[in-house]
Amino acid sequence: MSKISCSIKNSCRHCTARCCRGLAVVLTIPEAKRMAAQLGLAPQEFLEFTSSIDSKSTPHYPLLVLSKGKLHEYFIILKRRRKKDCIFLMGDFRCSAYPHRPAVCRLYPFELDGKKVKKNALCPVEFEKEEGTEEAAELLKKDLEEHGKLARKWQRKHGNRPPDMARFWEYFGV
Repeated sequence: MSKISCSIKNSCRHCTARCCRGLAVVLTIPEAKRMAAQLGLAPQEFLEFTSSIDSKSTPHYPLLVLSKGKLHEYFIILKRRRKKDCIFLMGDFRCSAYPHRPAVCRLYPFELDGKKVKKNALCPVEFEKEEGTEEAAELLKKDLEEHGKLARKWQRKHGNRPPDMARFWEYFGV
């Protein structure tokens, strides 16, 4: 597939949503709370926990659960349809939550610092940095710090059983 050079407000408009159809979108607790408020949805409607992410491949701090002498790592991710497509991916490859999408979606295909394009990015288009990319990277950095604090706070009280979505968000007042 040939690369398309574009400098449009929504670079994803020429995309076939390969990242939305295969990658798990990991969220921080602060951005999950923001999305729930912005979208007017209960977190359990669009979020789930997974233990199938390698913690070495994500900067997000896992929710740690010690159960039966074994340590389990859980991450908050956007739900998927048919275990593949992002819950917000529409039939025309557009995102129904685009203005409120998570930081990793705002940054992709750039590294988390918002400066360099990732090697082996799934994008079929050549991206030019959009306005706000580096600000999204800064916000994610702050959210990751806050996420770590909140995750450790939750773990001290509930780290002996797998997280339940409704109880987890109730604990954080969502």
